[in-house]
Amino acid sequence: MSDRVAGPTAPFYTFDPIKGEGFDALIAALKTPRDNDELDTFLEIYPEIRKVLEKEGADCSNGAANISWDSATILFVAYRETQSDGSPGLPLERGISMERLGRFPTKDGNAIAYLRANLRENKDSQIMAPLLDQLDIGLRNESIGDNSLSEGFAGLTLHGWLSATQVGELRLALQKSKWKVANNEEFDGGVADVARHLLIILKSAEKRRCGILMRAHS
Repeated sequence: MSDRVAGPTAPFYTFDPIKGEGFDALIAALKTPRDNDELDTFLEIYPEIRKVLEKEGADCSNGAANISWDSATILFVAYRETQSDGSPGLPLERGISMERLGRFPTKDGNAIAYLRANLRENKDSQIMAPLLDQLDIGLRNESIGDNSLSEGFAGLTLHGWLSATQVGELRLALQKSKWKVANNEEFDGGVADVARHLLIILKSAEKRRCGILMRAHS
């Protein structure tokens, strides 16, 4: 694959470990107006997430009414993996895979978008496409109609996620399914390169029994 790098304004993408139950339920709750009871109900069903938010400084004393954070920040803080001292969880990968997937040599620097555009699955087995879509744009305007779950405080930009179960599904599909590359792929060997490094991230997440959250850093 060409070593040409993305433009200087392209974001850098990371794949953060996330842990905990109810990620989908929190997304559903945050899609509703804050004056509804959906977020209050979620906090009652998942008291462990309420404790996490309160530990990080969210005011949950009167339910959702007192939480001043934007929805993307709530989602990120609620499920990001942390260490015992409260610092961010250890990266899923520290080497070349993080760099290769972090800024791919396309205009937007997005390796997962490149994979979505150029990977072709067997017609009888459409497994990867919805998982890659969820990882890349599951929280973006393209999927939910706005960026309220994507764009948050201090430039926070979430793209999408995979649950721990979906991590295993995508890893297995990339390794075992028969897939091809688009005839007009821009970079020779680009899809194979992205798939190889994504597999390393997925295997690491699978070993740690966690999901992954894709973020962009401008």
